[in-house]
Amino acid sequence: MNLKKQFISLHLYNFLFSLRITDAVWVVFLLDRGFSLAQVGIAEGVFHLVSFVCEIPSGMAADLLGRKRTLIAAGLCGSASAVFMAFSTDFGGICLSMAFQALMYNLCSGTQEALTYDSLKAAGLQEQYLKRNAWLLGLSQTSAAISCALGGLAAALGFFRAYAVSALLSAVCGVTAMTLTEPLVTQSQRQRAERPFSGLGLRLKEHVILSVRFLREHPRTACKIFSGAAAGVPIYLTFMYLQQHLLNSGLPSVFLGGALLLVRFAGTAGVAVGGKLKARLFPCVILCAVCSGIGTVLAGFGWWIPALLGGMLAQFMDSIIALRLDASLNDDFPSDQRATLVSVDSMVYSLLMIAASPLTGAVGDALGASRALWLLGGCLVAAAPVFGAFYQFLLRKKRNV
Repeated sequence: MNLKKQFISLHLYNFLFSLRITDAVWVVFLLDRGFSLAQVGIAEGVFHLVSFVCEIPSGMAADLLGRKRTLIAAGLCGSASAVFMAFSTDFGGICLSMAFQALMYNLCSGTQEALTYDSLKAAGLQEQYLKRNAWLLGLSQTSAAISCALGGLAAALGFFRAYAVSALLSAVCGVTAMTLTEPLVTQSQRQRAERPFSGLGLRLKEHVILSVRFLREHPRTACKIFSGAAAGVPIYLTFMYLQQHLLNSGLPSVFLGGALLLVRFAGTAGVAVGGKLKARLFPCVILCAVCSGIGTVLAGFGWWIPALLGGMLAQFMDSIIALRLDASLNDDFPSDQRATLVSVDSMVYSLLMIAASPLTGAVGDALGASRALWLLGGCLVAAAPVFGAFYQFLLRKKRNV
């Protein structure tokens, strides 16, 4: 395997995958076409429902059929989502588009990380994963920030042409995946490459048993999975609520796009720092989680300057947590179940989002966005030491066995 060529393709795929110019204005597009806010909320619900249901099956597909094939399929689903949205004439078409968009993210989630780690492992360079993944994650966040900035261009292009561009970008993303090389580091992966559909039912049953057994026998790894998901939920909701909260706190609407770009770039800076940080995993994650919670609390302030700085602090710290936990988890995971187990991480996140989103939304409606942000930040500050103590308990228990 040519590792340099492999990572050029991975970086290009990662950039194109996150470059979705319609993401910042899709709600505006739907409202302009006559759909209601309630329908927009239902469409978002369809996205999360499909994401939850398909997360682990998509990871299994990557492990059993090949990571390269799965990434190609992700690009095709992205194109299908944009096409269904562009040609939709009723609400059913909108929901179908959201379902394909969720499936696109499912197919990439876990698959790209697994392919990256095993590409390095095939070359005996898996210790470089933290640094390599930092570049990939930083590029992804930069691309997402550029997508926010291009929201105005998408609005100027109009509904149909903006989604046509989005479909084209996803198609190019899928073509880029075709240039990747499938890493083969175990005997099962070599057999899969030769006969990908041979004995699939039996392999699927065995795969499920091995994955469940791994999580049951490695409670510290399960604890890391839950911790990463629990830390990520407040950050996503903070970014979502911050958009309107900044305007309500005095930020002129003309500067909203620039403010959100600063939050995104704070996340990119966190990735850059996390990739070079030499601190041990446990104190690093606990400290960053507490600081992220403090940032979320600051984001709830009634003046836009501390609110913006709080959102930036939370995003910065969360990027460090995500990067360090991802590297540690991939060191724990066996190669044959890697994509599936990474998908478990994403599924736990979706479960927590299903509970946290309506709860904080109800708090926001009843008491205001500030108190919803304070609730999120306060829970994270309080929970981080508790889960840290539980993790240490599991560590001591293992040493005493």
